[in-house]
Amino acid sequence: MPEFEKKAVNLKLSLALDDGLSWGELFRFVELARTSGVDPGDQVPLEYSERDESILEGMAVYLAPEDLPGAAQPTP
Repeated sequence: MPEFEKKAVNLKLSLALDDGLSWGELFRFVELARTSGVDPGDQVPLEYSERDESILEGMAVYLAPEDLPGAAQPTP
């Protein structure tokens, strides 16, 4: 059985910029990125509408699941 090959990035978290976006949602998104070690100098991946590429619909951050607060740690 081949060993599992971990990819550098394996979880995409998106934040939709809709009429219901709250400061709390934005703060939580930023906190997840910060605590998982995202470099503050990195560009934020932006997500545009598939129908109209001039419409910004959200932003994303790529995380490793084990970097999320409260994530179960693998057993050795």
